[in-house]
Amino acid sequence: MKRPSLFVFDLDGTLVDSRSDLANAANAALKGLGLPTLPNETIISYVGDGIDALIRRCLGPDHEAAFPEAKALFAEHYREHFLDNTTLLPGVLETLRALREVSQLAVLTNKSEPYAVKILEGLGVANLFSEIVGERDGQVPKPDPAVLKGIMERLNTSRNETLMIGDGKNDILVAKAVGCPSCLIADTVEKERALAPYGPDIIIHRMNELPNLFEEP
Repeated sequence: MKRPSLFVFDLDGTLVDSRSDLANAANAALKGLGLPTLPNETIISYVGDGIDALIRRCLGPDHEAAFPEAKALFAEHYREHFLDNTTLLPGVLETLRALREVSQLAVLTNKSEPYAVKILEGLGVANLFSEIVGERDGQVPKPDPAVLKGIMERLNTSRNETLMIGDGKNDILVAKAVGCPSCLIADTVEKERALAPYGPDIIIHRMNELPNLFEEP
């Protein structure tokens, strides 16, 4: 396979393990509202569609009215603790450095953009990316194709020269929406079984497999 000119990465679960910090912030919000906290595994299963969706799923339909206060409590906690436990996933740093030698790199995430930038800066890899694009006011999140199209246009790459890499269905669907190939990172058999039906073009199990998939330029 020819090496893409542009690699676009999801963030949470693809480049970084932020599960503990997200779960702690969500439970801090629930506790602040006097609601029962949730197991970390439950909260983590709600990640992928942005903070608003995460908070609403944690609240459930019976407590939807508490969403504004819950979001404020979540933000208050996360602002102070978003890098307490968040780390780069294994193989990410080496892979990014290898790919960056010959291709452009970008991040497209449904996480709030300021947090995405701060996390990557805090972990020392923000300078490896030509663009870091996250959730913004008025912007439709993945899998809507508009933001990915914008990244490709600004970095002067076509859909055939772009690869979208992620660990969720939205990463596969946004790639299909713009007509570029996608790579699913499935670190468990269960994840591969659940997401393979969405039709990723490539499936890998560890990030460090990625550079070896392509012909030398």
